[in-house]
Amino acid sequence: MLKTLTEAKEYAVKKVHELSEDIVDEIEKSMIEDLLEENFFEKISDLVDEKTIEEKKLVSQEELEWYLFHKIPNYTTVLEETTAERLSNYLSKE
Repeated sequence: MLKTLTEAKEYAVKKVHELSEDIVDEIEKSMIEDLLEENFFEKISDLVDEKTIEEKKLVSQEELEWYLFHKIPNYTTVLEETTAERLSNYLSKE
């Protein structure tokens, strides 16, 4: 079970490496992580907007993830679904 966006990013990069059997370089890793994060924030944008996050003055990634975990109903489900969708889309385009 994925609990944080950081875990989801690490998992996605690992799975791309395992399933494609290619080495994931830094550019590709960054692309996978950025697309996953972008898709995740698109999904939760109805529940939490950037202005709200900025107003909370969350300094670190951990603080942001903690806030989102408690703010969003079914946070882990949304995170896991987004990760699975992103992996599917990414790997099907190879």
